[in-house]
Amino acid sequence: MRPGQSSNKKDNQPNRKFIDRHTASPQGLQRAIDRAAYGTGDKTVDGVNAVDWPAGNAEKVIVYQDAGTGGPGGNTDWMSQLKQNSMQFLADQRGVNMQEIYKQSVYRTGIAILVDKIYGLLQRYTFEFNQVAAGTDLHVAGTISGDVTEVTRMNRMREVEETATYFRCRFSTRHFALTVRGSEDTVEAYILPVNQVMALSQSENQYTPLCVIQVKISEQGMMWRMRDGEPPIDTLDQLCMWLFTKLIEETKYVVDRMQKPPGM
Repeated sequence: MRPGQSSNKKDNQPNRKFIDRHTASPQGLQRAIDRAAYGTGDKTVDGVNAVDWPAGNAEKVIVYQDAGTGGPGGNTDWMSQLKQNSMQFLADQRGVNMQEIYKQSVYRTGIAILVDKIYGLLQRYTFEFNQVAAGTDLHVAGTISGDVTEVTRMNRMREVEETATYFRCRFSTRHFALTVRGSEDTVEAYILPVNQVMALSQSENQYTPLCVIQVKISEQGMMWRMRDGEPPIDTLDQLCMWLFTKLIEETKYVVDRMQKPPGM
C-alpha cells in the first residue's frame, strides 16, 4: 500500500455476526477458545441475541469464556490472588480505579484473541497459496509475535517518556509485508515495504491503514466492526481473504514494474 491511500466508502446496512459463544468471566477473555463456529447469522450458536451497539456499520461478536474460579483452590489460588493484588498495585500507581485496570486487561486479551484468529486464517491461505508460489517473489511467510512493548517517545536525554504495547502478526512476500497489529480497542492492518518492517510502529505509523477494526467489550462479550464500513465484509474469513489479496496484488504490481524495460 502506498502512503496516503485510503477509502471513504460507507457500509449503510447493520449486519451482526457472532463468532465464538462463551460466557462472561471476572477473569476476562481466555486464549483457549473454540475456533469451530463463526458467521452464524443474527444469533449466537446457542440462540442468544446480540447486544445493541448503535452504529451504522456491520458488527460481529465474540463472547468470551467462563474461566471458573481460576483452577484448583478456587479463589484462594495463589496466582489469582497474586493477579488481584497486582491489579490493585497498578491502579494505585497510575492513580486510577480498579475497574479501569480490569477494563484494560480484558481489552488486551480480547485484542489478542482477534489477532490470533486473523493470523490463523491467513496462515491457512498462506499454506494453500505457497503450493504455486514457493520459490518465487510471491512466496508468503507468516509470523506472530504476541505482545511487544515499544518505546514511542523519548526526551532529549534519551529517557523513555511513552511506550505502547501491540499484539502483532505479519505476512511477507519478497517485497511487501502485511502487518496486523492490535492495541487498546482497535486492530489495524498495514501493507508496507518489507525492508521497513523491523522498525515496527515507527514505520507503520507513516502509512495509512488498509483498514481498522473497532472493538467494544461489554458484559455480554466482545463486538467488532469495520471502521467506516471498509471493506464491506461480514466475517473474519472475508476480511482475511481481502487482506491476503491486497498483499499479493501489491507484490505483483512491483514485480511487474521491475521486469519491464526502462521507459515503459
